[in-house]
Amino acid sequence: MKTLITLILLILFSQSTNATAYCSLRDPVAQIAQLFPQKTNQLSIVKEVDDSIRAQVKRALPSNDLHFNELGRHTLYVVMKDKQALGYVHVRSEQSKWGLVEIIWAIDKDLTILNFAFQRCRSPKKKIINDESFKNIFIGKNFKELKGLLSSDGISANELVLAKVQDAPDLVNVVLRCALKTLLITEILWGTDLESFK
Repeated sequence: MKTLITLILLILFSQSTNATAYCSLRDPVAQIAQLFPQKTNQLSIVKEVDDSIRAQVKRALPSNDLHFNELGRHTLYVVMKDKQALGYVHVRSEQSKWGLVEIIWAIDKDLTILNFAFQRCRSPKKKIINDESFKNIFIGKNFKELKGLLSSDGISANELVLAKVQDAPDLVNVVLRCALKTLLITEILWGTDLESFK
């Protein structure tokens, strides 16, 4: 009986642990200031990514899926300059052959990519993030435009994109998938909340 109770408690504990998403902004004040130097403060909106959100992502990006560890509470930061919203910041992680890549996304109010930075990346090519031509593949694009950069397999970048980053194709694929999921989840999960900031 004692063993059974211990087993039940362990199962319940592991379920509650899995309900917390593992990717978050480590130092929100400093990291947001790097992406939005003119900001005066930020608001945070915390919402739950659940199985229904996961299913919507799967429908919009059929070849992609959210890892079960991505389910749980996520935070979107609304970046403010006094009483005016400048944009949003969200951190997402994506699986790669080097482990998890965590990317901090700066998003404009029209849900286009403004900028991004690696929070965690073990790729030997991670310095490419400072290359303007690499960043310009993503900056200024919305979900539909980014989706147009996918190849027919739905998980890797098309030939035109890969030609721009011949020395880092794996990393561009990871960043592209992460960008797509970030914009999609931002719209699905926080879209109605963000209407008041436009």
